[in-house]
Amino acid sequence: MRGQRQTTHVRDTSPRSHYRHRFLRKIPNAMARHRPLTRMATSLSLLILLMGSPIGSARVESPMDETIIGILQRSQRVLWIGAHPDDENSSGGLIARAKDVSGTLFMVSVTRGENSDIVWGGLCRGSQIGRARAALFAQSAALFRADGYELGPFVNGPHTIDELDRQCPPGAPFRGWPPTTTSDQVIAKWRREGDPVKYIVTVLRRYRPQVVLAMDNYCGVSGNPEHIAVARLLLEAIPLAADAGSYPGTGDPWQVEYVIFSAHVIPPLVQCHFCKCEGQEPQEPVQEVPSLDRSRTHNMTYFRVSCLVAKTYQNTMQQRGWSESQIQAICAQAERDALRAYQQGVRTYPLIEPYRLHPMK
Repeated sequence: MRGQRQTTHVRDTSPRSHYRHRFLRKIPNAMARHRPLTRMATSLSLLILLMGSPIGSARVESPMDETIIGILQRSQRVLWIGAHPDDENSSGGLIARAKDVSGTLFMVSVTRGENSDIVWGGLCRGSQIGRARAALFAQSAALFRADGYELGPFVNGPHTIDELDRQCPPGAPFRGWPPTTTSDQVIAKWRREGDPVKYIVTVLRRYRPQVVLAMDNYCGVSGNPEHIAVARLLLEAIPLAADAGSYPGTGDPWQVEYVIFSAHVIPPLVQCHFCKCEGQEPQEPVQEVPSLDRSRTHNMTYFRVSCLVAKTYQNTMQQRGWSESQIQAICAQAERDALRAYQQGVRTYPLIEPYRLHPMK
């Protein structure tokens, strides 16, 4: 892939116009189950593997150095950062591409997803679910062939880890963030647990990525305030990571060149008129990156890598009981269906993944 010229679809339209256009019709094989917005975030992978939205843009040739694909091709190290294990499924195709064309990939989840709305296997929310989701994140990193991964010290949800652990035995009701919670409240809670900006500065200085992949600080894909909080903290941390006078003892200064934000928004959030989004609409044009290109690193399409990761989460969290060979067969069939749909002119998420490029220099 390195050095090959590829085309990225570019839509220079207002974000809400783009999002509304993308949800005018369903795609084949879309998942039908949707949770309430307040319960989506900790199990995002269970919703989005084949949940789609039409994207009908013209193909526009752009100089390689101005496209997301081109920027990844000239980068040596890429970091994906999110709030919870399984959030990476919102950008599975691009994460697989980043490993393939950049060569070095790191993955970080700021929490362990301890306050999951789904519990399984007799586990309790808190430390037990946190360990189980950390193990799933390790499997995800292995499937993407990441060069390193880690989980942060912050706790998912409005409760402390001790409060969550006291909810055992299993069966305690899920108690998530109130519906009106904003990213400000999430950040305030995490600051009581530590210094989230310092943590991200340390991560950036340790892994030294040219490019960071993340959910955005507007809608955070699903409107979850923890997704939005991570994006806000990332944007605060990047200039501090480059400043030699900030956070001494956390490593040598490092300047991130670009953040690539997911521009995907799930249908329920569009249908409620972006009711959980925060701040100003992003103004950067949306670039639509195909996921059906073939990865030399993984010897399959980026779409199929993403499917394997999502189905691995689903198999455990929904207790499907699939064998590894069954998961491989499911994703091989999904890939065939996706390729057939693409050849018939379908341009949908996740066949096409939408992103916005945010320069940091």
